[in-house]
Amino acid sequence: MIYFDHAASTPIVEASLNIYTESLVEDFANPSAAHKLGKSSMKKVERARTQVLKLLKAKKSDQLIFLSSATEANNLAIKGVPLEKGSRVHFSLGDHPSTVEPVKSLLAEQVEIPLQVGGGINEEAFLKTLNENSKLIVLSHVNNQSGNLYNILSLAKRAKEIIPGIHIHVDGVQALTKVEVNLSAHIDTYTISGHKIGAPKGIGALFIRNDVDLRTQLHGGGHEFGVRSSTVNTPLILSFAEAIRIGFESRESAFSHIEEVNSLMRKELTKRELGIEFPFSFEETSPYILSFLLPSISSDIVLRHLEMKEIFVASSSACSSKAKGYNAGFDAMKIHESQHKFVLRTSFSKDSTVLEVQEFVEEFSKIIREIKSL
Repeated sequence: MIYFDHAASTPIVEASLNIYTESLVEDFANPSAAHKLGKSSMKKVERARTQVLKLLKAKKSDQLIFLSSATEANNLAIKGVPLEKGSRVHFSLGDHPSTVEPVKSLLAEQVEIPLQVGGGINEEAFLKTLNENSKLIVLSHVNNQSGNLYNILSLAKRAKEIIPGIHIHVDGVQALTKVEVNLSAHIDTYTISGHKIGAPKGIGALFIRNDVDLRTQLHGGGHEFGVRSSTVNTPLILSFAEAIRIGFESRESAFSHIEEVNSLMRKELTKRELGIEFPFSFEETSPYILSFLLPSISSDIVLRHLEMKEIFVASSSACSSKAKGYNAGFDAMKIHESQHKFVLRTSFSKDSTVLEVQEFVEEFSKIIREIKSL
């Protein structure tokens, strides 16, 4: 089996799984309980919280709240920013639905962040759209469809020089443990997810800068600093923190390895002269995501043929895979609507190998030539 769909979900890291199963047995007490079993569980949770904040280069006074998913985190952050009548929210239609749809639900003026051909942000044009009514900017650190890697620190810094009080929210799901993350300044809220990095599904977190107040949306027992009430899930939190620790430990060496994997995939596909196009450049994207255009062949058809060979890739983001034909994200990134159904996405993990790339290219080439011959 060749699995090149790690941007959708990735296998659980053994150490993370071990901590999860161990904690399920040992940490059964409610962490909010006043007795010593509850206090013991909460102590472990706080230790994990501190560890993750340190890895994110956040300040000790900053907050990290644990919740069920990145989708919940994005919704909480975006809908939690206090807005007034006439407020402007800046976002990109090229981003993940869990940021786009919450923005669309707001009773605010929605201003699209201009993208260039190739998916990059047109920074100068974007900054010119900011004015005194701009209250919230929503960015992705790494785009989940194109892999575009954005310089969020520079963007946030420049935006705050123009509008000092503006809230900067970043979806960091595809960046965590893969590229450098530095939350020491400028970023107000930042979303991360467990199942994209080797932790179980059902756990995510939201970084909140120390002087940021978000509206509470889930009321109850006042858990997680009063921002998100719900019983604290000790096993998932501990396994998530362990997956993050392991990912950060090997981040630099893994990045270099995946650059080689990505580069080889581009080189080998080009060499086969199949008519493949790469709309997103190697230099502007995370090496962990490689999307390309097929030669007028539906990506869904190719995906099914690959699946029969036990090769698994994606024809779009898993969270928007029910959408057929038109893709607003691709449109925002200047891919013509007629080509949306030809986009195939491969995505890697640190365990992806050169041999897997070679086997993929071989089988993929056979499939493309076979379909072309029909």
